[in-house]
Amino acid sequence: MRKITFLTLSCGILLAACTLPSPPAQQQQNASSSSSSESAAFIELQGEEIGEGMPATEERTESGALAERFLATGILEVGNAHAPLTLLMITEHHCSYCRQFLFEIFPRLKTDFLDPGTLKLEIAMLPLQKYQKSTDASIGFICSAAQGKGLVMHDALFRNPNKSKEAILSYAVDLKLSTALLDDCMKSARTKMLLESQQIWAQSLGVEVVPTFFLNGEKFIGLPYYSDLKGRITEALKQQKEQEE
Repeated sequence: MRKITFLTLSCGILLAACTLPSPPAQQQQNASSSSSSESAAFIELQGEEIGEGMPATEERTESGALAERFLATGILEVGNAHAPLTLLMITEHHCSYCRQFLFEIFPRLKTDFLDPGTLKLEIAMLPLQKYQKSTDASIGFICSAAQGKGLVMHDALFRNPNKSKEAILSYAVDLKLSTALLDDCMKSARTKMLLESQQIWAQSLGVEVVPTFFLNGEKFIGLPYYSDLKGRITEALKQQKEQEE
C-alpha cells in the first residue's frame, strides 16, 4: 500500500481508494463538464496501483426491499427505476474500500435513499490487473446479475477470499442460481465483451481508482464519509426539486 494524491471535485473530504486501469454519452459529457470546475484541493488517498440499456431482469432482493435490474450494458441497477437521482459506482471485489462501502455505507444509503425511491444505484465492475481472479469475479457478478441475483453474489464475493470460477459456482449453489446457466454465461464471449466495454467506458471517463462514483454525472473519487455522501445526494435532490418548481 502506498499513498497517492489525486485532484478531485470535492473540497475537504477524506477519501480512500484502490487505484485502477459504457453507459451513456450524457454521463461522459457531464463528467467532462464537471472537470472544468474542479477545485484546487488535493486529497490524499491510500490506494493500490493497477494496471444504457433496457432492463433484462427485475427481481426483489433477499430482503424484498429493493428491485434489481440487469442492464444490457452488463451493469446492475438497484432501486426505483424512476428515481430522480442515479449513483453510479465503479468497483472491484478485491478492493478493501469497495468492501467497506458495501458493508458500512450501502445499508445506510438503502435506508435513506434507495428504499424511499429517491435514488437508484448502478454497479459497474472494473477488474484490477494485479489480482489474478479479478476478471473471474467480475464476470461471475455480471452473470449472477443476469439471473436476478447480482446483489447477493456481490455480497458473497466480498465476504469470501476465493474468487475463482469454481468458487463462484459453489456460491451459486447456496444462492440458488442455475449453475448451468452461470457456467455458460461465464464462458461466453459476449460476457467478456460486456466487461471489456465497461473498462473502455470507464477509461473514457478518466476512472483511475476504485471506488469511483458519478452522481447524476458528477464524478467523485474514493470511499466518502457517509455524512458527505448523504449531503451530496440531499443537495442534488434539493436542486432537482427547485428546477421542477
